[in-house]
Amino acid sequence: MLLISILMVLPQMAKSQEYVGGILSADAVFTQAQNPYIVTEPLIVPAGITLTIEPGVVLNFMVRTSLRVEGGTLIADGDETNRIVFTAHGASGGNEKIWDGIAIFISRTQFDAEGNYAGGNLIRSADIQLTTTGIFLSDTALLLSEDTRIVNCDYGAFLQSESSLILKNSLIDRCSYGMYIKNSGNNEVSSCNITNCDIGIFFPSNNTSRFNRIINNNISNNRNIALFLSLGQSQIQYNLIQGNTVAYNNIGLHIGNGGIDDAGFNTISANLIHNNDIGIKLSQDNDTLRGNHIRNNQTGILLSRASFCVVEQNFISGNSNWGIILTDASNSNVLSHNNVLNNFAGIKVTEKDLKYSTHNKFEYNSLSGNQNEAFLFEAGPQSGIHFNSIRGRENLLFVNRFETDLLATDNYWFTNDTLLIDEMIFDVHDDNSFGEVIYKPFLVSPDPSSPISAPELVIKRLAGDLILLSWLPNEEIDLAGYKVYYNTDDGASFNQVVDVGLDTEFILEGINFGNLIGVTAYDNDADGVSDQPEGHESDYSYAIPGPWAGYDVVVCGDVFYSTANATAIEYSSLLWTTQGDGTFDDSGALNTIYRPGSGDKIAGSVLLTLTTGYENLLLSDSVEVSLDGVPAVFAGNDTIINQLTGYITELATAINYSNMYWETSGDGFFTNDTLLLTHYMPGPGDIESGMVTVTLFVESGCGNVSDEIELQIIPAYRLRGTVHSGGSPGINAAVVALANDLSGSRAVDMVNAASDGTFTFDALLESDYFIFAIPDPQGLSGKKLPTYYAGETRWQTAYLMSLTSEVWDVDIHLKEAAKLLPGGNGSIGGSFHILGDAGRENDIYLRQWFEWQPIAGNPDLTNPAVNHVVLLMNPSLSHIFSWELTDGDGNFSFTDLPFGNYRLWGEKAGHTNSLSPVITLSPGNNTIDNVQLVQNQKQIEISVPGAPDIDDGTFRVYPNPASEMIWINAGRILELPLKVTLISASGRIVSTFANDQAIADGMKGIDISDLAVGIYLLEVTLADGQRFLKKVSVVR
Repeated sequence: MLLISILMVLPQMAKSQEYVGGILSADAVFTQAQNPYIVTEPLIVPAGITLTIEPGVVLNFMVRTSLRVEGGTLIADGDETNRIVFTAHGASGGNEKIWDGIAIFISRTQFDAEGNYAGGNLIRSADIQLTTTGIFLSDTALLLSEDTRIVNCDYGAFLQSESSLILKNSLIDRCSYGMYIKNSGNNEVSSCNITNCDIGIFFPSNNTSRFNRIINNNISNNRNIALFLSLGQSQIQYNLIQGNTVAYNNIGLHIGNGGIDDAGFNTISANLIHNNDIGIKLSQDNDTLRGNHIRNNQTGILLSRASFCVVEQNFISGNSNWGIILTDASNSNVLSHNNVLNNFAGIKVTEKDLKYSTHNKFEYNSLSGNQNEAFLFEAGPQSGIHFNSIRGRENLLFVNRFETDLLATDNYWFTNDTLLIDEMIFDVHDDNSFGEVIYKPFLVSPDPSSPISAPELVIKRLAGDLILLSWLPNEEIDLAGYKVYYNTDDGASFNQVVDVGLDTEFILEGINFGNLIGVTAYDNDADGVSDQPEGHESDYSYAIPGPWAGYDVVVCGDVFYSTANATAIEYSSLLWTTQGDGTFDDSGALNTIYRPGSGDKIAGSVLLTLTTGYENLLLSDSVEVSLDGVPAVFAGNDTIINQLTGYITELATAINYSNMYWETSGDGFFTNDTLLLTHYMPGPGDIESGMVTVTLFVESGCGNVSDEIELQIIPAYRLRGTVHSGGSPGINAAVVALANDLSGSRAVDMVNAASDGTFTFDALLESDYFIFAIPDPQGLSGKKLPTYYAGETRWQTAYLMSLTSEVWDVDIHLKEAAKLLPGGNGSIGGSFHILGDAGRENDIYLRQWFEWQPIAGNPDLTNPAVNHVVLLMNPSLSHIFSWELTDGDGNFSFTDLPFGNYRLWGEKAGHTNSLSPVITLSPGNNTIDNVQLVQNQKQIEISVPGAPDIDDGTFRVYPNPASEMIWINAGRILELPLKVTLISASGRIVSTFANDQAIADGMKGIDISDLAVGIYLLEVTLADGQRFLKKVSVVR
């Protein structure tokens, strides 16, 4: 407490300060250490004297004092962290302007050859505030001022008497006049902010100001005019106003003030002018407006008493009044290559106080999307309206409300229908007090020299976290692509751009739906440099919010569909509609339920459309709802394959799927693993393991399912041979391979012999085989008999080949019939059928064995035995007279037979025949029809109409006489135990067979080849004790 008391009674030390004023007599340096400098009277720097003000210096100016450089040199060079401050001393309010600023006379800044500062006057990194005039230049003075902030002054900068200011990267704010330029030229104002003034930059009347460069500035938020070149009388000329942002002023750029013969030759180019009452007011002659972006003002460009001007390559869009107005005798101007888009109205040519605007030329402009007229003429005559692209409302689009005709040929109207074009035009044909619009001939496509038009109907839709963009394609023949712009800080320019090529759809991710999005089109001449001003890239077409109905979806089973994913933002109306016969719970609600109708279910899908109203548009989006069943799949049955032919997936089935594919557990391959019917070839690993699993996968919106089959791989071999018909080849003979195993014999493959009689089986599994050759019934070998390898007509005596490797020398010699029967009038016909399941071999028999055969038989018949051999034999079955091959219905017919007795035999490997009744043909009974051969499992039963059943227990032995083999046919099924004995004529038992079911069933013959010629007795003893005897003759 004692220390605090002592400190309180110590006197405060006075803050250091320096009082200055008057005429400097020697060079002076103001340093930060002497701050603040109090200027008590005007501080004058005379010729030959240099005042240097170091960084961080603060100068406080008392009332009516100033800093005057009268021929001397001022170097005020601060830096970013230590700015120099020029301000008022003791001002009573924050806006009191009590001192008179910095004035420079005569003396000049020096620059080197590259334009860099080399000496002389300099103000850099300085603040000038609360003064009547921030910087005053006169009497040819030249000043470089950079990073200078001039705030709250009457005049930010006042330039006169041929003085010049180079002002860069500076701020002029809250001044009455930001800059006042009178009789001053060659000024450069660049990269500056001139804001919140009454007038940003002002060139007063009756002064000479030429070759000024006002470039890349922000001249905004000024209460009246951003930049005003007043009445110049051809003295305010050759100025460049370029690259500036001019926004939120009453008038943006006011060029000229309506003087007579006031030729400016000023260039106003590449400026961004938006949100002003009037973007550009041009009231001077011979000026050029080129490449400016003029948008969202009330009026874009107003030409008033402006003549011989060029208005070209400008973007004029989104203005709430007219895009361009020509009035008050604005004559002989050329407006070309402009984009006039999406304004309240396009271009208006009118009069003021009967001073008509005439002889203007309008060429190569693009007018589109304007709410009202594209062109309105209330003055004339004009010099022509040609090569423009004109699109908008359906009527009153091009209006002539003046008495003279308008020559408007060679324009593109976005239609070739003259009736529609007539509707767009208002002229003498609508009111005879006006002139005609002469529009023929017209262009059938946009002129490539015209600016490329902006894309139409850009719509953004919210799909979850994504924004889906779409737009209509442009019609220009030189269209090269589109660009999507997004992310904006000022609502007028964009930070991001994506070139999407010729696509008319694009997806944006990671931005807010409310962000401004624009799409442009560009042509083949676009090079990335000034494309929009040059007309090679269109203006922005801004995306409007549209509905999103949702992604196409699959509804599984018999259920309803919910529109819960649909979105709609900023809409005035909403309606769901269907192309089907279902119903919505509430068609006017965004999120509702759709219940499919019976027609929808039959069709399998339905298209639902969501339509919303936005301003005067109806926007739609659709979702396809597929009504799918639950997927199901069947890969096939487990089976056996071989390494040569692989596996064909012909049994596979799948339903209700959108995608399918096969996979293997091994190293084989599918010819196409995305097809249901495909071919699998096992790989080396598959073959070595002898087993592989293949799986069929199906996918759908209703789930994914799979099924697998196991393929056992066993070896297969090629078998090659020749069919002989006497001394000739057995051309076209059908050769059948019949595999024989414990279950019996079955056909596994069939090939036809070639012209040289050769045949090849490419892949027969390792097994035992009968090889059966059937000659072509209509060929040269047709009289030969079907013959087994090697040379047998009955399978019981045929050679059973064990196939364990490739075989190349199988020779089959077709047997001759017993004898050719003499012709006769008798016939025997009938049919051959299979009782029950025809078995796996049936597909072999159902093939077309010979070219002359019909491909299919009678579909109403059940299991006809197609391509089966029927033999015509003598009653003792020792001789074969003829044979027939059943047709597609299982029918056969023997004709031209002599009268006599016959039996039939159904020859099929592995099958035994019941004994055929004797068929007797006689003059009174010359035709026997409807003979029935029926395959019942491994037995072939033969019945003849009118013949007694063979069931008397009598055994038949055939052939008899015989030389090699005999078979027993009991005409019925025999059961074990059973004993067969063969006894010679001397009573000696030569052979005994006990309990041999194969012999009992006729499946196995009794070998008699080693018996001597003679008569033998065959004794058969049955299980019930019955005993039967049969005499057998052995002959050679």
